[in-house]
Amino acid sequence: MLLEKERLTLDELEAQAALELPNRDMMLVTVIINNVLNNLSIDVDVRNVNVAVQVCAVVNLINTIIAPDAALTCTIQQ
Repeated sequence: MLLEKERLTLDELEAQAALELPNRDMMLVTVIINNVLNNLSIDVDVRNVNVAVQVCAVVNLINTIIAPDAALTCTIQQ
């Protein structure tokens, strides 16, 4: 037995409300890249968690493939 959805009427469609949402303030995230061998670190502030994850992914790529002796670490803090 197939269940079918009922179509909305024009009155039901016009009764729907669309509200514009205000801009969200993105939480500031800090990416900390640390060189374990030299005890040097860089703090990078970003507003997008996805960017922070991509930065750490590149650091891990550098650490595993390009320069395995670099001993880099990457952490994300709020």
